[in-house]
Amino acid sequence: MRRLLAKVAFLLAASAVLLPRHERATAGGEGFPGWPDSFEGRALVEEPIEGREAFFGKRFPGRIARFRAGGDIVLMRWTDRATHQVHPLAVCLRANGWEIEARPLMRRADGAWSAFRARKGARVIEVREQIRASDGKTVPDVSNWFWHAFFGLSTGPWLVISVVVAA
Repeated sequence: MRRLLAKVAFLLAASAVLLPRHERATAGGEGFPGWPDSFEGRALVEEPIEGREAFFGKRFPGRIARFRAGGDIVLMRWTDRATHQVHPLAVCLRANGWEIEARPLMRRADGAWSAFRARKGARVIEVREQIRASDGKTVPDVSNWFWHAFFGLSTGPWLVISVVVAA
């Protein structure tokens, strides 16, 4: 059994050279079309990015922005390549002490959205996320998006949208 696992590991490692190579995007994200003016019929008001978001944004291969849309917070990340730096907001929240509770997939007119509830002390928020490709297709979860993007099955650039609502 160990030999079989060793052979499989070797074949996977050896086949990595056959995978498509993705060039690193510039930090500013060349080809960035700009942020939308509205989201779901509400005006987007850009807010400053500070602290950890700003630190993360300096190394992100693309652009990051934070907006208010009514009472909701809308985080947008734009990238033109498959990258593990795009990850679910739940990862950041969990690393900062939030408890995460997965919610069922949300099906809406604009596609499917992944969803979760986060709690830290008395604060509770509802979050939904979606990745939009340049060809108009949507993906509700980052893991699925990454592999589709990595293997060229999804056309970039992509807009990753996280909507945060106070519960």
